[in-house]
Amino acid sequence: MRKFALNKLVRDKIFVEMVELGQQPSHKVLTKKEFLIALKAKLLEEAKEFDPNDPHALKELADILEVIETAAQELGTDFEKLRELQMTTRKKRGAFDDKIYIKDLTLQDDDQWVDYYASEPERFPEVKV
Repeated sequence: MRKFALNKLVRDKIFVEMVELGQQPSHKVLTKKEFLIALKAKLLEEAKEFDPNDPHALKELADILEVIETAAQELGTDFEKLRELQMTTRKKRGAFDDKIYIKDLTLQDDDQWVDYYASEPERFPEVKV
């Protein structure tokens, strides 16, 4: 016998299929808090699997959408409300239609955003000029 650590959230039917195949999944039912943490991990997992050059890219996007919709439900809302929030943010901040990618940003020392970027050096490393 061989045993593998999965440590991941799986879809309901995946678990059933494992059992039907005679596999022995050691599992637990998550609490709400654990479930939300597992959904975040699942979202990151699915996002890493998304490759726009892969012929199955749309399937991966659908998987991401499933995780997002489940997370919204777990947070007490539905997909329509999530969509409304998306549209509100899009109206205020725009979408990604122009495909703008910022390489770096130069700010004056007294700019109100300096502290924001400086507070997360792993995310926004400061470039010494």
